[in-house]
Amino acid sequence: MRVDRSPHADEARFSESLIGASPLFRHVLAVVDAVATNDCVVLLEGESGTGKELLARRIHVRSRRADQPFIPVNCAGISDTLFESQFFGHVKGAFTGAVSETLGVVRAAQGGSLLLDEVGEIPIHLQSKLLRLLQEHEVVPVGSAKPISVDVRFIAATNRSLRRMVDDRTFRIDLYHRLNIVRVEIPPLRSRPEDVDPLLDYYLEYFAAQYNMSPRQLGLAIRHELRDYAWPGNVRELCGYIERLYATGLPPMPPAIMADPDSACHGRPAVEPAPGRITQIDNSPLIYSLASVEQGAILKALRQTQGNRSAAAKLLAVHRTTLIRKMRQYGIDGRQ
Repeated sequence: MRVDRSPHADEARFSESLIGASPLFRHVLAVVDAVATNDCVVLLEGESGTGKELLARRIHVRSRRADQPFIPVNCAGISDTLFESQFFGHVKGAFTGAVSETLGVVRAAQGGSLLLDEVGEIPIHLQSKLLRLLQEHEVVPVGSAKPISVDVRFIAATNRSLRRMVDDRTFRIDLYHRLNIVRVEIPPLRSRPEDVDPLLDYYLEYFAAQYNMSPRQLGLAIRHELRDYAWPGNVRELCGYIERLYATGLPPMPPAIMADPDSACHGRPAVEPAPGRITQIDNSPLIYSLASVEQGAILKALRQTQGNRSAAAKLLAVHRTTLIRKMRQYGIDGRQ
């Protein structure tokens, strides 16, 4: 459980990385901003890595509760036996080991907002307890018979379709309707490729500051590849891709290979084959290696710049001396 009690945690702090000018994403922000000032339940549905918690924080900091706690709770990480205690709290002596009273996450969020992250992971036999909380806005601590009223704004998030779970009978339909007051579907990054470049620029600046380094540059060729990439991990994957550029010092390369250089061992290429990026031995399957990727990128850059090393280095976003060292390493002469 993490508690953010700072009244000046700044809207910018939680919203600055909600980057995107695409119609899809601007619509999401418009809906989120429209409901922020109300106290209705908001259900955020979207794939992992699309920014559900950031949007939940944006709702909180734009609400009248902005100076009160914002508590995200990972519903998937709470065990069945501790659910009531961690959510509703317990009194001293309620069970073995209960040496003092505990508020629980709901009362800890009093006056503020509670994010029920991965709400679809709550076992169905416990969902009735959450339903009662949403309906009555009161909790009964374990070991007590007295209900306690709470003033909390509820936001739920999930990377699953709760409607489909209802159809599969793994999620209560009454709880679904209680959560589904305002549903916001967050689009995956692959459906808004026009947002890739602004996100790249933001994280290039962000990690330059984090690593105390000069901002890395991305050439036009790699940017084109990054826009075409599907980003199965969404914005979280893009963020990790950029951080690896600073952490490793490697030149930019296709994300799937950079994230998993050993993917060649799995018997198939990590991305679609492209000239200069594959190695084939006899009749064995095409495989990737970091060396073949670097070599192919250098050859392509030299061809595009007609052998001009300075221009090729700029295109590859590396220093000219780095390019020359790599050319020697791979036995590439300047006349490629």
